[in-house]
Amino acid sequence: MSLSKYKQKRDFSKTPEPPARLSKHHRQPLFVVQEHHASRLHYDFRLEADRVLKSWAVPKPPTLDPSAKRLAIHVEDHPLQYANFSGRIPKGQYGAGKVKIWDKGTYENLLAKKPRPQTVVEGIKQGHVEIALHGRKLKGKFALVRMNGDDRDNWLLIKMQDQKAGVKTNGKRRTKSQSAGPAAGQSGRSSSKRRRTPHRRSAQPSTQIEEIEFTNLDKVMFPEVGITKGDVLQFYERIADRLLPHLCDRPITLERLPDGIGRRDAPHFWQKDTPSYYPSWISRIEIATEEGKKVHYALVNNVETLLYLVNQGALTFHPWLSRTTALDKPDLVLFDLDPGHASFADVVEIARKLRLILKNEKAEPFLKTSGKSGLHVLVPWKQEGGYDEARAWAMVIANRVVADLPKIATVERSKSKRAGKVYVDVMQNVRGHHAVPPYVLRPVPLATVSTPLYWRELTGNLKPEKFNLKTIFRRLARQKGDPFAPLLEFYRREANSRKVNGV
Repeated sequence: MSLSKYKQKRDFSKTPEPPARLSKHHRQPLFVVQEHHASRLHYDFRLEADRVLKSWAVPKPPTLDPSAKRLAIHVEDHPLQYANFSGRIPKGQYGAGKVKIWDKGTYENLLAKKPRPQTVVEGIKQGHVEIALHGRKLKGKFALVRMNGDDRDNWLLIKMQDQKAGVKTNGKRRTKSQSAGPAAGQSGRSSSKRRRTPHRRSAQPSTQIEEIEFTNLDKVMFPEVGITKGDVLQFYERIADRLLPHLCDRPITLERLPDGIGRRDAPHFWQKDTPSYYPSWISRIEIATEEGKKVHYALVNNVETLLYLVNQGALTFHPWLSRTTALDKPDLVLFDLDPGHASFADVVEIARKLRLILKNEKAEPFLKTSGKSGLHVLVPWKQEGGYDEARAWAMVIANRVVADLPKIATVERSKSKRAGKVYVDVMQNVRGHHAVPPYVLRPVPLATVSTPLYWRELTGNLKPEKFNLKTIFRRLARQKGDPFAPLLEFYRREANSRKVNGV
């Protein structure tokens, strides 16, 4: 690329960005990462080469964790002066929003030391760049690798294994010299060494995300709000760290809409069985149905699997309420408050009553939007017994809610007999059924997201539709803490308990 595309996109009488001029190169080439609060927060990764800055847009901040690969979209070259730019691009201009320098330093081209030396520009043409960064935050060896597929702008930014590699734990970075790597289950990933179970699974994936061919990124999936498939992929890549702990080691049913939600005749189907042509690095678990049919459920334990399935048209992921280590015993009980034709104010009142009853039962309830019109209340199942006992307990609680609020609550399953009341649904607490987890998209016009809430947010002003793909990351950036943090801690304790007991 030259600076012509950079120049075409900008009106320099209105934007404070530096003009499109070639500059003298530095003795030691620069790199810079700029935090860019445009329509979507992203990070602009730039390398000095050929008197310009070669540039990629990265949806999530670069990391020192070699297992966390970052999608990077190759964009137009920028002038070298851009390495010092911070400020606000005015509304109406290309890339409008605040820009600030996230990291900056120098770098070395590692390909220059290979038996067949390459410049960075030659490496970009070949689709593979290796560099050593010397920044404040980013240190050590990194690779930029172009993904296979028709869109040559899709790359991955990868931290290579070296002494600077590390992962974050409790807000502190551990390097290889301090730790051999993340513990099993961190960041939603599982150890490649698993204990034997009565069920058969394939091998865990290694670093295979580069094999994914992301296709049709411009396809409009949510026409009412102009959200494309590329937007959906970026959403799931950014939300993965929060979502994966709620999917890990649970059989998953996929809700697939390959052409989005715009057309009445658009395909919309549910997928439980994983096709044999899906990559072998996607973990599966084989479970027999009551009729004896073998179903190979996918296990979404890492971002590679997550993004592969999204690329196949999966919009929503529906996990079981139990894990592969104890399929007959749920670790969650779900109360689904479905308003039907009732008012949302009634849903709020019922949720408050349900919380009060559960607290009196010494149970800890967690609240989230369903992503559609209702609310979900999740309760860790700590009692003895499996699904039958959990569902029976939940039904007792639901009947108490109805007894206290008979004018607005019902456990009547038939929609025609609910008489405009909110349905307190506990019938998903069955082996083989599934539930909507936190942080997934729902196939509705506004691209809403099932979002965890603090109980103090349960007011008459609560509007579930405001939690959507375009707003969720602003909420998370402002949010102090995680309303589901105690639930994640419960998951960790359960996992450790299974290890101690040899499960």
